[in-house]
Amino acid sequence: MHQKTQTNVSGPAGEIELDMVLPDQPNNIAVLCHPHPLYGGTMHDSVLQVAAEALLQRNVGVVRFNFRGVGASQGISGKPTADEKTARPYAPPEVGDLLAVSRWLMNEHGAQASLCAGYSFGAHVLWHALPLLSAKRVLLIAPPTAAMTFQTVDNLSPGRIHSVWCDDDDFVDANYFANHSDIQCSTLAGGGHFFAGQGDNLASAVVFALTGEIIRE
Repeated sequence: MHQKTQTNVSGPAGEIELDMVLPDQPNNIAVLCHPHPLYGGTMHDSVLQVAAEALLQRNVGVVRFNFRGVGASQGISGKPTADEKTARPYAPPEVGDLLAVSRWLMNEHGAQASLCAGYSFGAHVLWHALPLLSAKRVLLIAPPTAAMTFQTVDNLSPGRIHSVWCDDDDFVDANYFANHSDIQCSTLAGGGHFFAGQGDNLASAVVFALTGEIIRE
């Protein structure tokens, strides 16, 4: 049985809509970040659903949330608050939403967001949040390196960051991480940005990247 929680978390742009599913005795908790709101991305995205189901089957709890301006989350997508404009500690502004969820997880459940995954725009947000997160394992799912700016992040820990994409994905520059030997990259043959027909392979990649476990059927 899984314990399900739906709640709102205080974020820099207002309340953040959040869903959490926990096994009876979770061995860890993963935070998942959704794709771009302007293209219909929400925490209920089908790729994130594949990731969530795979993790729950391995006794890993899952937290999903809507970035500002999505669903019941307050604020405006892509727009920083006045305080964020003054401080400018991060960009894009959705990094602040992820950090707020991470703080809530620690304050309410005494658990760090030690496992994090982001899909497409969610991977972009996660990448820019890396210097501010304590996550031990990170997965970038179809990071849109051909479409969005991924600023240089220094001092990456070996084995911390994984990335997976399909070789038919026009939004991913397959050579972008070539000079980042600390990032472990996997390419799935076929499919595209939405991982059509790649559900099982994606699930395996998620589990291996975030837990180190190899799925054996």
